[in-house]
Amino acid sequence: MSLRHVWMALSLLAVFLLAAGAYAVDIPGINGHMTDPTQALSETDKTAIEDKLGKIQQDTRIDVAGWIVDAPEDALEGLGSEAYRRWRIGAEWDNGVFFIVPRFGRARLIQNHEKPELNASDAAQLLAADDPRAPMAQRIHRMADAAGTMLRAATLHARPRGRSHPRRGLAYGAGAALVLLAAVVRTLRGRRILSGEPALKVNAPHSL
Repeated sequence: MSLRHVWMALSLLAVFLLAAGAYAVDIPGINGHMTDPTQALSETDKTAIEDKLGKIQQDTRIDVAGWIVDAPEDALEGLGSEAYRRWRIGAEWDNGVFFIVPRFGRARLIQNHEKPELNASDAAQLLAADDPRAPMAQRIHRMADAAGTMLRAATLHARPRGRSHPRRGLAYGAGAALVLLAAVVRTLRGRRILSGEPALKVNAPHSL
């Protein structure tokens, strides 16, 4: 091989390594519900999105988070899965739903592969709400609205009204009943006092 061929091979290798390095993305530390190291969102938009995703999480006990990233679409699945694991999305909640949103291209949805919160049809419908041509804040608001509708409906179906929250258990139910009983007693005593009737009096048991 001539020196000229060696030089050409080294030049091609350098171009390849530079191209690969251009798409190397470090996973940052999580920053709220929507991590935005690229600063694609204004402070006002970031606050509004944080409030919206936080309300969904509060209503459904599903950890909803996202990451705006400057990476090609073919790298999103790997980056999103690693961020989901590293940031422990859903670990302290009933489940987790995670958006990874490229600045240029369509978003991806990452879920717990063992027990995904959304089925394939709902996940596809949710991602269809993303319009890569729209401003970033609008894109995320549209996906957050779709996620909120689906997750609230699923939560309502899974936990009928009147059922105790599974993480609160029997102790919470008993405590709530005692609080309600105390409120009723206070109300009855107040009515007796206002009507002029003697207030209820409970005598302590006599010691033997």
